[in-house]
Amino acid sequence: MSATGLELIYIGDPMCSWCYGFSPVIQSLKSNFRDNFKMSLCMGGLHPGPDYVVDQEYRDFLTEHWKEVERRTGQVFSFGNLKELGWVYDTEKACRAVVVFRKLQPKADFAFFAEIQDGFYRHDKDPNEPLTFARAAEKFGVSPETFLKLYNDPISSRETWNEFAWARSLGVSGFPTVLVRYGTTYAVLNRGFQPMSQLEARLDEWLTRASLNTA
Repeated sequence: MSATGLELIYIGDPMCSWCYGFSPVIQSLKSNFRDNFKMSLCMGGLHPGPDYVVDQEYRDFLTEHWKEVERRTGQVFSFGNLKELGWVYDTEKACRAVVVFRKLQPKADFAFFAEIQDGFYRHDKDPNEPLTFARAAEKFGVSPETFLKLYNDPISSRETWNEFAWARSLGVSGFPTVLVRYGTTYAVLNRGFQPMSQLEARLDEWLTRASLNTA
């Protein structure tokens, strides 16, 4: 069943652990319903800026939190990044990488988002090193030089913060969140982690409603 004008908007952050746990679900959703509607990716900005320094207390919190996400979702965490103290959990940089990549390879933004997630949570890649994201982009055919030129452009940072602001303007402050847009109406399909079966049931309701409205 197709629904002209129906759009799903996934709002997340590559360094949000629940978004990482949700990654197989959102990838399945995109694959299973790619012929039914447009699907867009928006950066929400979990912890943008220098305020979250990984000290002992914050490391202990993250360790327990990630273990809970791992237990509930089945996603594998290496915990390697938590061995070091003193680094800044600034998620703007990873979000900016997605915003930049989208300009270069717009059809692969969801796959790149997942690649960054895997790099951080599973392979201990440095989220404060731009080369981390440039090398991830290279896997999709984007040269590091091209990527880094855009990444270091102040305009890219402003565009990233504008996405954060747009998400907040819709009342979204927690991730992952999936919105449904039909015409000028936005509604929440999902907040937080949910299994695919629950999302599919809600989505089928929306597709049926949209189909009736266009009949």
